[in-house]
Amino acid sequence: MAILILEPDVNGCAQATIKGSAARHAKFDRLLEHIRHDVVMPLLQNPAEDPLPCREPLEETAAVNAHFSAQIHALYEELAAYHARTAESLAEEKLPAIDVEKGLEVAISVECQSYTRFPYCDHLTYHARRLTLEKPETLPKLPFVRKLRITHGYGYGDYHFSHVRPLSLRVPLECLVRLTGVAEIECPWMWERLSVPAAGRPVRHYTRVWEGPWRDARHEFGAAMEKPEELLGLRIPTTLTKATLWFWRPRGIWEEDQAPAMPDLVTPAEKDPLSVGLCILAAQLQELNLRAFITEHLFPDASSSMQWTHMRRLTVEFHLMRADGSWYFVGPRGENPHPKGYVISDVDHYPPTETTAEDDEVDEQWDDDPQGGEEVDYFPDVFRTEPLAKTIEPLLSAFATALKHMDAVEDAELFAYLAWYPSESRAAEYGDEPPYDCEKGVHRWGVRYLAKGDGDEKEAQAVIQWQVGDWRPSRGVLGLFEDLGRQEWLDFEFLHNRDQYAYLY
Repeated sequence: MAILILEPDVNGCAQATIKGSAARHAKFDRLLEHIRHDVVMPLLQNPAEDPLPCREPLEETAAVNAHFSAQIHALYEELAAYHARTAESLAEEKLPAIDVEKGLEVAISVECQSYTRFPYCDHLTYHARRLTLEKPETLPKLPFVRKLRITHGYGYGDYHFSHVRPLSLRVPLECLVRLTGVAEIECPWMWERLSVPAAGRPVRHYTRVWEGPWRDARHEFGAAMEKPEELLGLRIPTTLTKATLWFWRPRGIWEEDQAPAMPDLVTPAEKDPLSVGLCILAAQLQELNLRAFITEHLFPDASSSMQWTHMRRLTVEFHLMRADGSWYFVGPRGENPHPKGYVISDVDHYPPTETTAEDDEVDEQWDDDPQGGEEVDYFPDVFRTEPLAKTIEPLLSAFATALKHMDAVEDAELFAYLAWYPSESRAAEYGDEPPYDCEKGVHRWGVRYLAKGDGDEKEAQAVIQWQVGDWRPSRGVLGLFEDLGRQEWLDFEFLHNRDQYAYLY
């Protein structure tokens, strides 16, 4: 086995984390309100005389998974043990008790993969298999935890998402259901990403997001939300009222490519399971901040018994790509190179378990010519700036329909970021008449509902703010929003780039 566990005493590590945080709270004469625990990956041993193979063997992934699971179990067990300690035993070590009135915030940081010697082969830089939580039903219940935050480690291993081991989308839910008094969950990145855009074949090959595991993770999330008692062991605690769930993480605008064909992450389901699962979750929330690949099935339809009646503040940033691989936007001249997503197969869209002939070929190609000898555009093609009515209008209609049943809503917005950074060949087609200035080509596109307008005379009337440029929805869609309040049409606000790092805070 090529793994090296530096700290096998996982319970001792968790106990040290809790005591360390408690000691820092004690310095300020405060009860324990917050802890952060780093879940570390075992080192992969990569000696020069016997280097790691291109593809990680299944047994090594299983060993890493077991160590990951053991650390989560240890944290929950040690938190339960600390909470059970008597006041006298805590006083002996000059440690504070947990602030059960305010509740405890628990932050779990899943660190990047590291090695005894970093591998020469870039196949090991991007991990496709998702880690799962073993025996989640045996986690102790922690009713004193108020907030759960799950992040991944930052630093050298964060370049283009490299060295990150993605988690199953069930893991946050499995951790959450054991926190029977939890009020808030925050996940600044839930391990969805696109391949790194590059002209050459090698980089695309190394950074490939394997479509099969990606689709399966989304379907598992949806299934868990539809059948929580069967698949999670418990229902989501009714105390949960606030969620920040950012499934994908923004990079620089020039680090995406809107021209390639994209996978259909929905089929064989009729509706996007992730969107459906989020719809179920949102029915109990008062605040939701969401960033995701979605379809209109995120929002409950008019006949649904699970309306979002508790929702006060809603923020939804949707990706330009729909979950089924089609697009919400096209180019200024209607360009839409791949209007439908491609079907994911069991044969072609799962990572191999052994080194393949293609792996060897790409490694040689990378050594000789990182660009792969391909005569294609060097820069990605970011050109989708115009809404496509047949995909965007169902989303807008579903949003408006859901708003009608949000009795408590104060502020709700649905938006995406658009940009104009075309490839060299596309820019040449537009010549001297580009639709946007590349230096200021980024802007938000969307619609926002405010329960109260600006100014005393408008205070009682809701306002719908459209920031969609010259585009207008069809009469039927616009009518749904007119039933909600007064319409305002705002100009675009152009930026050089969007804030890539807001997720950190």
